Amino acid sequence: MHLTMRASVVFSLMTAPAFAQTCNVDMAAVEADIAGLEQSYGFMLSDIGCDAPTIPAHQIMCDAVETPNAPLWRMGRLDDLAWVYAYENATKTEVDLATPPRDDSFIVARDACTSADCLCAALIDHTNGSLGGASPYPQ
Repeated sequence: MHLTMRASVVFSLMTAPAFAQTCNVDMAAVEADIAGLEQSYGFMLSDIGCDAPTIPAHQIMCDAVETPNAPLWRMGRLDDLAWVYAYENATKTEVDLATPPRDDSFIVARDACTSADCLCAALIDHTNGSLGGASPYPQ
């Protein structure tokens, strides 16, 4: 391998966020959907606490907050908002954003993840289920 080629590969690996590569998503579309949903659900918080996470999936998600643009954490934010949006539309009831209903089966699946790949797949699948054709992820 030529030195310049090797240097460009190393530079690419150092500058590209690992989670964005793993998830391979359009973060501009994710952010646009978050902005739209936050108008109604902006006060809702994640069910993941990052003070001292012990579950591997939570550790990965919380570590993602420290990466440039936090793609995995932002995908989780979109999923939280999308779930409440879908729940309200399905039940025709407004939820308390301080204690929103959670999709327990999804949380079990998400929390079983031990890699960013698994978390990406779980978040994409769940968000697609919540938003259908309006999701920013390919279906």
